[in-house]
Amino acid sequence: MPSDVPLAVDHGDFAALALLDLSAAFDTVDYNILLQRLQTSYGINGSALQWFRSYLVGRTQRVRRGATVSSAVHLVCGIPQGFVIGPILFILYTADLIALFKSYGLSPHLYADDTQIYGSCSLLHVDMFLSVVTDCANAVAN
Repeated sequence: MPSDVPLAVDHGDFAALALLDLSAAFDTVDYNILLQRLQTSYGINGSALQWFRSYLVGRTQRVRRGATVSSAVHLVCGIPQGFVIGPILFILYTADLIALFKSYGLSPHLYADDTQIYGSCSLLHVDMFLSVVTDCANAVAN
């Protein structure tokens, strides 16, 4: 990606880069979807899948403010952060986005929760291209 957009512009084409920011991305990962994806997309089964399940499911969270501590709340989604496995699990969770971007003829660049989609077209097709970029962004949101 670093040179694709400038090269397109240098050749007289129109280029677009969309930066997608998923708010609290790691906190919104659905355990069931992630576990299903690990199994169906990556072939993780048996004790390995159970290890991931035990790592994710059944966690609780408390909030401390000064000396006051809240009661524990059972978490229903989210990947623990601060460990190497967190970003890896998030990448595996969102990997299907690559096929979605490519189905719109756009190029993706994903790193953990930062996503870029980009592409270019001739100046004659700008309106149609912008419609494709918009449709792709809407598909991601859905």
